Amino acid sequence: MAAAMLCLLLMTGCWSRRELNELLIVIGVGIDWSDGEYLVSFQVVNPGEISSQQKGGQRPPVTLYQGRGKTVFEAARSMTAEAPRKVYMGHLQLYIFSEELARRGVNDIIDNMLRDNELRLDFNLIVAKNTSAQTMMELYTPLEKLPSNNMYLSLQTSGKTWAPSAPVTLDEALAKLSADGDELALTGIELIGTPRMGRSRRNVEAYLPPSRFRYTGIAAFKDDRLVGWLNEKESKGYTDITNRLESSSIELACDEKKNYMGIEVTSAHTHLSVDMKGGKPTAAIHSNVEANIVDRPCTNVDLTDPATIERLEKRAERQLRSNEEAAVKKAQQFKTDILGFGSQLGKEHPQAWKKIKDKWNDVYFPELDVRYDIKLNIRKTGTTGNTTLKPTIGKGG
Repeated sequence: MAAAMLCLLLMTGCWSRRELNELLIVIGVGIDWSDGEYLVSFQVVNPGEISSQQKGGQRPPVTLYQGRGKTVFEAARSMTAEAPRKVYMGHLQLYIFSEELARRGVNDIIDNMLRDNELRLDFNLIVAKNTSAQTMMELYTPLEKLPSNNMYLSLQTSGKTWAPSAPVTLDEALAKLSADGDELALTGIELIGTPRMGRSRRNVEAYLPPSRFRYTGIAAFKDDRLVGWLNEKESKGYTDITNRLESSSIELACDEKKNYMGIEVTSAHTHLSVDMKGGKPTAAIHSNVEANIVDRPCTNVDLTDPATIERLEKRAERQLRSNEEAAVKKAQQFKTDILGFGSQLGKEHPQAWKKIKDKWNDVYFPELDVRYDIKLNIRKTGTTGNTTLKPTIGKGG
């Protein structure tokens, strides 16, 4: 019997295997709403242009294939009228919604993604702000030959070191869209410069590309529709409240000459608590933050004095609170709980949540009383402490 099983194992092969030269490797997808139809743009790798063993030719590193249709599936299939091979989505890194499409709703699109057995769930979703997804897919980017890979890596880096960015994968978006009391929010991407220049190879032949992308703001959704944008300050508060903050910067004015102390947030942990008082929900945000001093332009700030450190900590706490308050206020204005207070209420007071969850976004959340409990500790002041450099004339205290 054992010998027979071994023979069967040796006879098996990868029945679904397809050679790379038979596929179009898709690394980025952009989807727009155009003339009453879905317009889907597939960013496909040109292998010969990125191979380290072959000298690149005159073709761009990627090719854009497009399809139109009344459904996403129809749009994707219509692309085969031009594409010479079958698309393969197993290496997808980035999926971009246009702002116009996001305002119409994304449920149907995400449902279509989940029905594709080739798709992983770990690629990122973002929203093109004030431009089309197609325009972002056509952009030549520096350093990384593959534009979607460049955008993906930049999103991961900014998500770890710059608070206003919040990378969200498909599985995380699915969880938000399927849960009660926790709405979807996606990072926005914006084009700087003109689309015409971005489509030209000359765009990456300059020291500073005249057309480039930048992640900017958080797109707030209600149900599956984009309802508005958080600005930079509000986005910082959002990443802090939702426990996404890994590292960021805080600037504190230290004299009357517009000099600022630089404080680097090195770690942060935030959790929410929600209670019921008199039949009404109340909430608290608890944040514990570690930070270091990284800039000291004001020589009158004595970093060897514990009282100075304590004052800086309190001022930094107030700035973090200001960011969190701004995020809460904007979410309440939009009447969409992107911060997860409702979800936390459901965990702590499930019976109360059942009674009010249907009216949470429109009635209870906008009136939610929120308390802020922030503790920031400055652990390091740098290797030099109070610098021995001479103060620059006209600067310092």
